[in-house]
Amino acid sequence: MSTTLPGAAQRSGRLPLVLLFGQAVLGLVVGVVWWAVTRHPATWMVGEPVVTSTSVYPIARDGVFSVLTGLVGLAAGIVVVRRAGERPLVLFATALAGAVAGALLAAGLATSLPPTNTENAAHVTLQAWVALLVQPFVVAAVVALTTLVQSLLDWTRTP
Repeated sequence: MSTTLPGAAQRSGRLPLVLLFGQAVLGLVVGVVWWAVTRHPATWMVGEPVVTSTSVYPIARDGVFSVLTGLVGLAAGIVVVRRAGERPLVLFATALAGAVAGALLAAGLATSLPPTNTENAAHVTLQAWVALLVQPFVVAAVVALTTLVQSLLDWTRTP
């Protein structure tokens, strides 16, 4: 006799959609936060006040973007590991797709917010577009490392 609740099966069917669209919505939030934080980066982001100039702003912006999207990817990876259930590949694939969508939306939204003149030092955009891959990479790394550690633990515990 199964002890699963009827609502649990329904919730697990929605989890891939929640991961996909949840990360996309969080991408919008990350985009606004990234824009607000890095329009005029603080001294702690770009270095000592003596060497701070507008030429280091793009590096600081890319770094902050990577950290913010990496944190979202970490949360999504933990959800995939904890709630894998019966269809772990479906959940993993939707988490990766959501991570790509969230990162693209974050970069696109922040770039479209004022000032949109690319000559302005306060214009927020990515210089290293590879930073878009940080969020999906973190999702994949969390799932891969957790799966590897769990497999090794299971292997060493088997008589």
